[in-house]
Amino acid sequence: MKTKIGAPISASAPIHSLEQRHKDRHFVSQYKTVYQSFMEKPKTMLQVFIETGILRANICRYVAKMETRGQIRVIRKGYCPFTRCIAGFYSTDERQFIKPDFRQLNLFGDKEGV
Repeated sequence: MKTKIGAPISASAPIHSLEQRHKDRHFVSQYKTVYQSFMEKPKTMLQVFIETGILRANICRYVAKMETRGQIRVIRKGYCPFTRCIAGFYSTDERQFIKPDFRQLNLFGDKEGV
């Protein structure tokens, strides 16, 4: 069915194909799986890939999105058990996030009136 440019779209016309909707749900499901995997204990992205089977490119994208939202942090750096290279161990468990200490140190003690 051809429509003229600028012609109104009928209410029954699908906005997205069913295949596109299924793909979106699939990525949302993957995002949740990755989030839960990092919640269990601090892990590298490779460990999550091996555990879940989700492509590393997707995990990397999800981690970047979680970082901008403040949902995930690097807990520590260490050797990955698979690659034996230094990697970041991420966690989504807020109890493991390192709280920055913003108190300023006083070089001269707490002398009053000086």
